[in-house]
Amino acid sequence: MKKIYLIVFLLGTITLSFYLGYNFHLKNEEVPFIQSEQNINFQDSQVIPWGTEIIGKKQNAKLENEKKIKIAILDSGINKDHKDLDGKIVEEYNAVQPQEPLVDTLNHGTAIAGIITANDNDFGIVGISQNVELYSVKVIDDNGKIKKNDFLDGFKWAMSQDVNIINISLGFPNDFPELNKLIDSAVNKEIIIVAASGNTFGLNAQFPARYDGVFSVGSIDKQGKLPSFSANGKVDFVAPGVDVLSLNNDRESYSYSEGSSYSTAYITGIISEFLLSNDFKGKEDIFFEVQSFLEKSSLKLKGDKGNIGNGFPILKN
Repeated sequence: MKKIYLIVFLLGTITLSFYLGYNFHLKNEEVPFIQSEQNINFQDSQVIPWGTEIIGKKQNAKLENEKKIKIAILDSGINKDHKDLDGKIVEEYNAVQPQEPLVDTLNHGTAIAGIITANDNDFGIVGISQNVELYSVKVIDDNGKIKKNDFLDGFKWAMSQDVNIINISLGFPNDFPELNKLIDSAVNKEIIIVAASGNTFGLNAQFPARYDGVFSVGSIDKQGKLPSFSANGKVDFVAPGVDVLSLNNDRESYSYSEGSSYSTAYITGIISEFLLSNDFKGKEDIFFEVQSFLEKSSLKLKGDKGNIGNGFPILKN
């Protein structure tokens, strides 16, 4: 495994050294390290992933079919036919190829969706928050590349849907004005933005995670330790990012992955539960309220604030 990390690190370094423009390859910037166990089936029982078990789940049964939190996932798309996401995806937008069907060929966006809201049923896994409506936005093409204009287009579409949260489990190594301006617009609309700090192996967080007003998320393992790929700079909170069990892009299968992409989804799920439990009348600063909640509910961890932030938020019943 150490050899694999070293190879990935070297490839990422080479990519950054020759980086031109804002077009980059996902596998060298925000790596979903897929483990050897894949295509696992849980058709006869439901498994609670270790991260979900530690975080806990609030019971919002009384809110069922009433209040919903609208979450846009800007990613590789989501397999809407996965049995564990039945009824969760309400809208789709393909910013990469607007005239083509939205398909997740990378097994990334579907896994993110599963962490946030896999259905609480009798099989598969269970996500953090159940009262969720997902807006699937494809901004990563089938080769794992992200074009700046595709991302901006997808982000604008998500904003137009009046979503509550935008989950960005990816990042850009460099800042650019159009992105900064768009993030500011979303923050001014009280949209909560949660972004991956990146698998940068000790380098600073990526954009938009590095912006003020965006929750930047790093990773921890089962022992609460930082994995070697962690960012060190602007990290606000950490969450499970190693041996993460979630949905596969096949209809009835699951797999293990790791990276700050998946940690980001956990924080999005936690924020969703907080928004479900509170009625904001428009007078509050929602970002401040969420930030305060996350800080107060976080388990404190040993380490530098630059890579563990304020700790690991959990839900308390």
